[in-house]
Amino acid sequence: MNKILVAVLLGGTLLAAPAAFADEARDTLLKTEAQIEALDSADAAMAASVDYQETQLRLQEARDAEEKGHDEESIWRSQEAALHGEIVKEKVKLHALERTVTEIKTGIETLRRELVS
Repeated sequence: MNKILVAVLLGGTLLAAPAAFADEARDTLLKTEAQIEALDSADAAMAASVDYQETQLRLQEARDAEEKGHDEESIWRSQEAALHGEIVKEKVKLHALERTVTEIKTGIETLRRELVS
C-alpha cells in the first residue's frame, strides 16, 4: 500500500515537473531581460562592446529556446546572458573609475604646473 502511494506521488511530481520547469525558464528569462535592460547601452557598448554583444546574443538564444519549448536550454542561455551582463556592468564601473583616475591625474599635473610657475 505504501509503495503504491509513493508511486502515485512520485508520478504526480514527474507529471508536474515540466510545467514547473517551464515556469522557471520563463522566470529566469524575464529576470535576465530586466537585468540587461537596466544596463546603459551606450556605456556598455563603449566600455565592453564584445561582452555586451555576447550578452545580447545569449539573451536572444534564450528567447528562441524558450519560444521553442526548450526550457532547459533557455535557462542555461539566460544564465549565460546574466553572467555576461554582470561582466559588462563591472567593466562599465571600471571604465568610470579609470576616467576618474585620469581626471585626478590631470588635476594634479595642473596643480604642479601652477606651483612651479
